Amino acid sequence: MGVAPAKISVIVSTYNSPVFLEMVLRSLARQRLDGRIAYEIVVADDGSGEETRALIARLRPEVPCPLLHAWQPDTGFRLAESRNNALLQASGDYIVFIDGDCMVPPDFIATHARLAEPGWFVAGSRSYIRQPQTRRMLARPQAWSRPNRLAWFILALFAQANRPFQMLSLPGDWRRYRRPESWQKAQTCNLGVWRTDIDRVDGFDATYTGHGLEDSDFVLRLLRTGVRRKSGRFAAVVLHLWHPRPTGKRSPNIERFEALVASDRHLPVIGISHLAPADKDIA
Repeated sequence: MGVAPAKISVIVSTYNSPVFLEMVLRSLARQRLDGRIAYEIVVADDGSGEETRALIARLRPEVPCPLLHAWQPDTGFRLAESRNNALLQASGDYIVFIDGDCMVPPDFIATHARLAEPGWFVAGSRSYIRQPQTRRMLARPQAWSRPNRLAWFILALFAQANRPFQMLSLPGDWRRYRRPESWQKAQTCNLGVWRTDIDRVDGFDATYTGHGLEDSDFVLRLLRTGVRRKSGRFAAVVLHLWHPRPTGKRSPNIERFEALVASDRHLPVIGISHLAPADKDIA
């Protein structure tokens, strides 16, 4: 049985993508909630410039919840540390991580609240919006800022996005416990975790820099403390705006993750506890 959190903190990661971030924040501002679920939004900013700061200040009056800005200096791709900085500001007893290029449907927060269950984290799903449709949306961000499940299901059937059936919210929980010990494909573009479980593993490992595997490291360490995986497929979905995928040489994060797999540790090399209060830039 799920236990509804008292307050949900939605942590949105971003870096110099204010157009994408605006669409994501607008979708979070249009959540259908019955008043029993309190929530806040914390932007985990990995060193964006003034345009992002100005965007957040401009949107604050339009967002029906606290909108916090956790900024850190731009010294390279430090997504794991950026999320830890955001966690220092977050006050929710349940944390939902998404990316700054992933819009959410109006029932997204309510769905995560319904799926939340002590001893489990929730790994949601993602639908990729095709490039032509993303361009149309970016041209009219306010018109597309409230993703409707049925409308997107139809658009996906006509090849404007993939995984159309993830847009549907299907009843029943029997399928949600089928892979309780799997870390594969559990990603922080759509992940719900109790704050007490995050604190038990001391957050993300800030030694991960560059793209990839910081979320796999985090999930594997959660599993090692006895927290289990619950599927959010066909319930909690995000809509991923198209952009070029990063390419390049083999990431040093691969060696970091392989070292974790070969060990039995559940704590990061550098976690939240290593951050001093001075590392926070609260806006």
